[in-house]
Amino acid sequence: MLYVFHGQNTELSAKKAHTLLNSLKSKRPDAAFVAIDADHWSPATIEEHLDGQGLFSNKYIIFLDRVAENIEAKEQIAGFAEAMNESANIFIVLEGRLNAELKKAFEKHAERSVENDDAVSFGAGKADGKSIFALADALGARDSFKAWSLYCEAIGAGTEPENIVGTLFWQAKSMAVAAKSKSVVESDMNPFVFNKSKRYAANYSSVELHSLLRNLTVLYHDAHRGAIDLELGIERLLLGIKSEL
Repeated sequence: MLYVFHGQNTELSAKKAHTLLNSLKSKRPDAAFVAIDADHWSPATIEEHLDGQGLFSNKYIIFLDRVAENIEAKEQIAGFAEAMNESANIFIVLEGRLNAELKKAFEKHAERSVENDDAVSFGAGKADGKSIFALADALGARDSFKAWSLYCEAIGAGTEPENIVGTLFWQAKSMAVAAKSKSVVESDMNPFVFNKSKRYAANYSSVELHSLLRNLTVLYHDAHRGAIDLELGIERLLLGIKSEL
């Protein structure tokens, strides 16, 4: 699997890459970790880890940190993109601004290729309503990576975590109501919201929807009594929505 973070906003790209990296490490503590920078680029090393396994684990997490600053790597890495994405191991690529060839290769083959430019997509200050609802839609679609990516951008734009967790709770509640309602009349919801929530609810079991609502509620209250950092708690929840809640 291949995840790529690149663009002019190197600080934001690095934050997203390291957040994903840390999350994967915590979920897979037995995975072997390999870091490769521009000075240690080697095609043989990439080939070795495409199908290889760690000595004490079944998986590798390979972090490629600005390897395109190496001229040879810049010319060679595009040829590995498809194989890295098809690998059972996880490759995380962090780069600055990419040339057209590399950008095209990553966009075509990577599971996710996230470009972070200087201009933040949510706006200079506060995320607009449409963007926040795009995050809620990603939760409904059970697209963990997209939800997490949109969340990072929202936080980077200055959106308050309380506003985000409220929107996520609304989405989860809408799905739960739609799932148990036979019709829009019974749900007492807007027809558009009902139909979309009904569709999203199919991505979760009833137990999972109940757990999602409970986790969001507990997260909010724990954060307000100082037991957990709300921003970090939301991030962990979004990264975990693919797995059983």
